[in-house]
Amino acid sequence: MSDEKSTKRQLTIKTGVVKRLVKEEKSYVKEAQEQEARVAKTEADGKEEWEVKKQKEVLQDCLQMIPDCKKRLEAAVADLQNILEGLEGDIAESDEAKAARDAIESSKAQ
Repeated sequence: MSDEKSTKRQLTIKTGVVKRLVKEEKSYVKEAQEQEARVAKTEADGKEEWEVKKQKEVLQDCLQMIPDCKKRLEAAVADLQNILEGLEGDIAESDEAKAARDAIESSKAQ
């Protein structure tokens, strides 16, 4: 029973990690798009050169975070899939396992 409880707990934790990383990746992509618009607006408004340069630096920072986030998401999904593959019996059909499968599907939808 304790092993089942431990497995469910691990599923819940790993599912939460995947969900958080999916949200994080979406937010970085959205932030990068907003920053691209900000850079274009700053250039179009004829702002100071240093201001345009600073906005471009912020954009680069956003763009650098996306691949790192994707890599962490892929690792978290692989980890969760390994746990799901090892499940047997009632645990394989538990709410935690279903939530884990849903989280994996949502990560692939990106």
